[in-house]
Amino acid sequence: MRQHTKDDSSVGSSNRSRRRFLATVGATTVAGLAGCSGDDGNGGGSGGGGGGGSGDSSGTSTGASSSTPAKPDSITVRAWGGAWQDNLDEYVAKPFTDSTGIDVEFDNSTEEEMQGKIRTAVRQDRQPPVNVNWSLEMTSYRSYQMELMEPLNADVVSNLDGLLPASQPQVEGVDWPFVNLYSYTYALAYNTDQVSSEPTSWNVWWEDQWESSIGLYPGGSGVTPVVAKMTGTEMGPVEEMTPVWDKYRELKPNVGTIGDDSHLTQNLRQGEVSMAVMLPANIINAQDEGAPVDYTIPEEGARAGRDTMWVPTNQDDKYVYWGQQFINTAAAAANLGPWSENLGVAPLHPEAEIPQWMKDSVAFPTSEEQFNQMITVPLDLVVEYQSKWESKFSEMMQG
Repeated sequence: MRQHTKDDSSVGSSNRSRRRFLATVGATTVAGLAGCSGDDGNGGGSGGGGGGGSGDSSGTSTGASSSTPAKPDSITVRAWGGAWQDNLDEYVAKPFTDSTGIDVEFDNSTEEEMQGKIRTAVRQDRQPPVNVNWSLEMTSYRSYQMELMEPLNADVVSNLDGLLPASQPQVEGVDWPFVNLYSYTYALAYNTDQVSSEPTSWNVWWEDQWESSIGLYPGGSGVTPVVAKMTGTEMGPVEEMTPVWDKYRELKPNVGTIGDDSHLTQNLRQGEVSMAVMLPANIINAQDEGAPVDYTIPEEGARAGRDTMWVPTNQDDKYVYWGQQFINTAAAAANLGPWSENLGVAPLHPEAEIPQWMKDSVAFPTSEEQFNQMITVPLDLVVEYQSKWESKFSEMMQG
């Protein structure tokens, strides 16, 4: 996934599709969906007082009525760069442009930068710098709390209908402030030349033989909820999570490196660390290049994360409408399936086509049964405490 400073058993490489997943190296920091309308060819709908026309499999309205807002020449979407943007362009932006004639431009500001820009624009009663924001669920939830979003209109984003329950954020007051489009996990990755058998528990990291052999993301991203579960600790204020910090202290001698995806992947494939927390997409890509690496979801489970799209408030009606139509395109099964497959993530709709090995793996959760095996943290807790958890982790590892 993105640099982390952006939360079944292992499926062996022998039974994987060899379709190459795009690398995430160089991307910045780390989660729909076939809707009825997108699949039956009627992607548009009435929204903002307007009705759409007939659409195509992209889920985007191609017709227009007198009450449909005028089309802008282009819209701007915030995106992670590199392969993330390339995939978004190929599987979402191009179908949207082909269907509507509206060009799509990208802004590669970081999530934090963009959140600040949108917040400033709204406070100053100016148009925000982007028409659609693609971001982490945590950042989106925080933006919702700041009242930076225009709620999604289910008539315009008609592909919301039929999504998995995990696609709908658990917030009060608004049904769809944003939409979760896909999910991913923070798996236990390992070098198969150095780890003789698939680890079944995260506890293996604490064994004496793995001194200086474990790789982590900065701030303990993807691992702190796992340690909390292992120690029976409720996530919350730092001072109430003493067992978690004690467990980390025990692990410290075995931590060999802390870095982003590209750093951890390189260290793992070269054997400089034997195990690491990792997004499966990185490992699949490395396997396709012949690296001796694999991943698994241990018996305790793994941290799950999701990515979202939303429309900033304080825009002209035409940008709100066509920005939501862009999200509708992203949420169409015909687009979301290949987009998710190439990102190495799991689409949050049962009709989005992905390889069978991905459907069968809990590392790519799509079913409720698989989600129940994942470790999730309530968004309100993440927003309130994550920066403090990360600071505590960094303080311990540097001390």
